Amino acid sequence: MAEKKYGKYVLTDFKENSRIPQIASPQAYFRGGEQIPGANLNMGWQVFTQPIHLEKEPHTHNCDEYLIFLSAKLPDGFDFKAEIEFYMGEEEEEFIINKSTIIYIPQGMAHCPLNFKRIDEPILFQAILLAPRFTKHVNGKEIIFEVPKTLSE
Repeated sequence: MAEKKYGKYVLTDFKENSRIPQIASPQAYFRGGEQIPGANLNMGWQVFTQPIHLEKEPHTHNCDEYLIFLSAKLPDGFDFKAEIEFYMGEEEEEFIINKSTIIYIPQGMAHCPLNFKRIDEPILFQAILLAPRFTKHVNGKEIIFEVPKTLSE
């Protein structure tokens, strides 16, 4: 939409196919400043249909993050039928997610593993990272997630 004065702030191409069999396709991702100049937010929407140990190692971010778990059986996002293990802090305090939940992770706080242990009905998962680029730090290494070359692939 760049032909309009404010077109650079309107994004319509954020559909991505999942490369993970336990995650339904398509999924939606907004990759922040890579897609809209000046944006300071990354968001992903995924529907998990089968159990998967998604994140096996703790990591940190240089900004705040929010994780949202809802039932994908809309319109009632609270009809939650799953069990998810999630860990927070250096001591890896365990949380069992068995109902719709929002988790706030302050900048620099270690978090994960994240294990979608049981999924009886699909789960809508949204991760929100308050940064122009999605990066994480694992074992002293920075991992950068970029916009796929072709979003619909």
